[in-house]
Amino acid sequence: MFGQTFTTDIMLISLLVFGIGILIIATRPLHQSFTSDRIDKVQGLHQVPVPRIGGLPVVIGIITGLWFWNAGEGMTGWLLLASAIPVFLFGVAEDLHFDISPAARLFAAIISGVLAVWLLHAWLPDIRVPVFDDIMKFAPIGICLTIFASTTMVHAYNLSDGLNGLCSGFALIALLGLQAIALSVGDSEIAGIANLVMFAVAGFWGLNFFTGKIFLGDGGAYLLGHLVAWLSILLSARHPEVSPWALFLNTLVPITDTILAIIRRLRHKQALDEPDRLHLHHLVFDFLRSRWLSRCPLWQQNSLAACVILVLAAACSATAYHSLGFTSSAIGFCIAYVLMIGVVMHILKPYSSNNLKQSKGLS
Repeated sequence: MFGQTFTTDIMLISLLVFGIGILIIATRPLHQSFTSDRIDKVQGLHQVPVPRIGGLPVVIGIITGLWFWNAGEGMTGWLLLASAIPVFLFGVAEDLHFDISPAARLFAAIISGVLAVWLLHAWLPDIRVPVFDDIMKFAPIGICLTIFASTTMVHAYNLSDGLNGLCSGFALIALLGLQAIALSVGDSEIAGIANLVMFAVAGFWGLNFFTGKIFLGDGGAYLLGHLVAWLSILLSARHPEVSPWALFLNTLVPITDTILAIIRRLRHKQALDEPDRLHLHHLVFDFLRSRWLSRCPLWQQNSLAACVILVLAAACSATAYHSLGFTSSAIGFCIAYVLMIGVVMHILKPYSSNNLKQSKGLS
């Protein structure tokens, strides 16, 4: 399978994930007491309890794909998935209302990063920045920076899971970009793994985007962030002709939103793990709702706002592909997109007065 970009067989993975998702939705009354998201969250944009265990069908789909179509193609896919076990399980435990602290989930993300380094024997060899590259030649420092980068990605995907189809849409776009980049440098293995994960995510996205009746949850978001991060790291480690900045650009939007959230909370002396409704997706949602979408059902408002942000993410990914061998161009585009996102968020703040009240004056 991994030598082929698209096959009829792998589409069955999407159908499997979609079917399991339907089953979870249909049986919601039986498990909603311990699987459904609360509707009173500060950052919540839904009106009824929704199961937040959508990561389970995604991981079942990935395991099924690896089991049936990975024969003779190496162990990279299995090892990558195995490294995600700690952060995925801690996320699922939180989804099941076990009240796992943010510190514990952060620790799990770090452990998954350590496992990935150990199992895959890979880390970022450089970042194409003078002085830093010399420092990263010392393996322990390079490994620590790589684990920091993967942990950041994991939490960025989790924080982006605020609109129907947004987090899974980010993953689909990033995985498609990674597949295209891998094929361009002749790495059919990474291209195949990205393809498999992409089809598994697509099955979930179809349910989440069009109905909003099932969420990825922390487990699913952590899983996707980890997989995207380490597929990117593997590409960078295996292929020095690929600029790490192009790989960063490929998934720029959720990372930028996370960095801006950290800066915002530090400025206002708030805990980094305190939720608010001032992320990019909240601002876009409130703007569209106040101007054009007020008469639409909430799920439509939710999904249409996600579309706007996903268009930006797709533009970043397309730009990454066309600058994958040019570090200076990739850095320039990263700076331009980050500035644009920051300006857009500043412009949209006046349309979010309710959010400002709820988040105790954050800006």
